[in-house]
Amino acid sequence: MNSLDIIEIIESGEQSLENGDTRHAQKKFLEALKLVPEDPQMHNRLGMFEMAQNNPEKAKTYYQEACNLAPEVSRYHMRLGDSLQRLSRYEDAIQSYSRSLELEPKNAPAWNNRGFANFNIDRWNEALRCYDESMRSDPTYAVAWYNYGYTLQLSGRLNESKDFYQKAVDLDPTDKIAWNNLANVHYNQGQYERSIEIYKKSLKLDDLYVIAVNNIGNALDHLHRYEESIPYHERAIELDSTFHYAWMAKGRALTKLNKPEEGLEFIETSIELDSDDPDYYEALGRCYIELGLLDKARTIFNQGLAIDGQHVPCWIGLGDVNNNIGNKIQSLQCYDEAVRAQDVLSRNRMRDLDWIEKGRILHEAGVMHEGLRQYNNAINIASSTSRPYFRMAEVLIRDDRYEDAKEVVKKGLAIDPDSITGQGLLIQSLSSSEINADIDDLISKSQGSKILKSVLGSKLVEINPSKALELLDKSNFKDIMKRVVCFKNLNDNAKALTLSKHAITIKPNNVNSWVAAGWSAYDLEKYSEADTFFESALGCDMYCPDALFGKASVMKVIGKDYSYYQKALTEIDSELVI
Repeated sequence: MNSLDIIEIIESGEQSLENGDTRHAQKKFLEALKLVPEDPQMHNRLGMFEMAQNNPEKAKTYYQEACNLAPEVSRYHMRLGDSLQRLSRYEDAIQSYSRSLELEPKNAPAWNNRGFANFNIDRWNEALRCYDESMRSDPTYAVAWYNYGYTLQLSGRLNESKDFYQKAVDLDPTDKIAWNNLANVHYNQGQYERSIEIYKKSLKLDDLYVIAVNNIGNALDHLHRYEESIPYHERAIELDSTFHYAWMAKGRALTKLNKPEEGLEFIETSIELDSDDPDYYEALGRCYIELGLLDKARTIFNQGLAIDGQHVPCWIGLGDVNNNIGNKIQSLQCYDEAVRAQDVLSRNRMRDLDWIEKGRILHEAGVMHEGLRQYNNAINIASSTSRPYFRMAEVLIRDDRYEDAKEVVKKGLAIDPDSITGQGLLIQSLSSSEINADIDDLISKSQGSKILKSVLGSKLVEINPSKALELLDKSNFKDIMKRVVCFKNLNDNAKALTLSKHAITIKPNNVNSWVAAGWSAYDLEKYSEADTFFESALGCDMYCPDALFGKASVMKVIGKDYSYYQKALTEIDSELVI
C-alpha cells in the first residue's frame, strides 16, 4: 500500500473524529498504524486521540513509543510529560519536560507544563521559575501568564498576581477562567464592586459559567446587598443543582434578610449535598440563632467543630450562643479558641484578611487595643491594598474615634480612590460641620451610588432632614426607618406615622417599626392607636425599654395605672423614670 492510501485512511479517521464517531476514528488510526508501525507520527497521533478521550494511560504508551522511535523530537517528550502529569506522576513528567527542553530550549508550552507539574507537588518557587522561562520563550503565551498569576494568588501575593492575570486576558480575551480569577483577586482584596464588573466580563463569554454567577452573588453578599445576591445564587442552583455552596449562600442571605425560616431549608440542603464543610454548619447555626433555637445552634456549631476543630467561625458562633444564654465563662473560652485558631491561620498564610479576622474577634470580645494591633499587622502585610485600611476604619468608627478613622480611610482612598466602601467610610467619619461645609460636593459624588446616598442621608437625618429625605432609599427597611426620624425631626408626625405603618408591613416582627408608629401616634395625640402599637412592640420584645416607656407614657396621659411598666423599666435601668 502506498503513502497516498495511508493518508486517505488517516483523513477518514480525522473526518470521523470531527463527526463525533470516535469508535470509527480509532479503528482507522489503528489501521494506519498497522501499515506503518515504525512511524512515530502515527504513535503520536494515537496518543493525542487517547488523551482527548481521557485515557492518559493508553496515551502514555503511544507517546513513549513515539519518543523511542524519534528521540530527537521535542514535542513527543512534552506530550509524554502531559500524559504522565495527567496520571499524577509528576516527577516522571518533569523528567520528560526536561528532555523536551534540552532538545528545544525555547519551547514555551513545555516550560509552562513543567512549571505546572512542580506546582502540583508544592514546589511553587520552581513553578514560578518555569512559568517565567515560558514567558521569556514566548511573551504571547497567555497560559503561562495565567499560571504565574494563579500561583502568586494562592501564595497570598494578590497585588502581584493581578498584573499577570491582566496580561493573560489581554493576550486572550476569550479566557473566561482568567477573567474569573482576575475578579477573584479584586474580591480577595475587598474590592467587591470592581470584582463584580470583571465577573460579568467572564459571564459575557459564557452566561452558563456557574462559578462566575455564584461569585457575583458572593460579592453582593459582602456588600450586604442580599436582595440582589439571591437571584445569582438561585441562577447558580438552576445551572447546577448539586452546587452545594450556592444552596448555602442563598440560605445565608435569606437569614441575613431576617427570613431564617426560608433560609433553613437551603442551608440544610447544602449539608445534604456536602456534609464535610464546617462553613455550612456555621451558616446553619446562625440560622438557628435567628430562629431563637439556641440549644440547637450550639449542637450545630459543635458538629462543625467535629469536622474541623480549628474552624474560626464555628468557635465564634459557639461563643455567641453561650454569651446569649448567660454562660459568660464558656463564651470567653470559645472566643479564646477562635483567636488561637485564627492566629495559627494568620501566621501560616500571612494574608491581611486573616489578621483582620483575628482583629475583629478580639475587638468583639472586648480586647480593643489588641484587636487594633491585629489590624495594623494586616496593614503591614498588605500596605499597598486598600482593604486593611478600610476594615480598621470601620472599627474606629464603631468606637467613635472619627478623627483617627478619617486619617486611616484617606490612606486607603489614596490607593483605591474609586472605592464606594472607602467613600462611604469617609462620609461616616466626617463631623456635622464638615458635612454641612461640603454638602453640595458630597451629594454630587453620591449620585451614582445608592449605597453612598444612603450613607450620606444617614448622616443628615439630624442636621438636615429635608436633604436626608432626598437621599434615603424608599424601599430599603433601614432607610425607611431613618426617613421616619426625618419626618419627626420636621414635626411632620402624620407622615412619620404613615411611613411607620409601611415599615410594619415590611417587617412585622421588628420592634423598632412598632415603637416608631407608637411615638408618632402619641405625638399626634392618638393615644388609643399609640397604645395598640406599643402593645404590639412588647409582643415582639417584652423587654424593649422604648416600648415599655411608650406604653407607660400612654397609660399616664390617659390616667391609668402605669406602675407595672415603671417597675419593669427600673429593673432594666434605674434612671428610666416616667
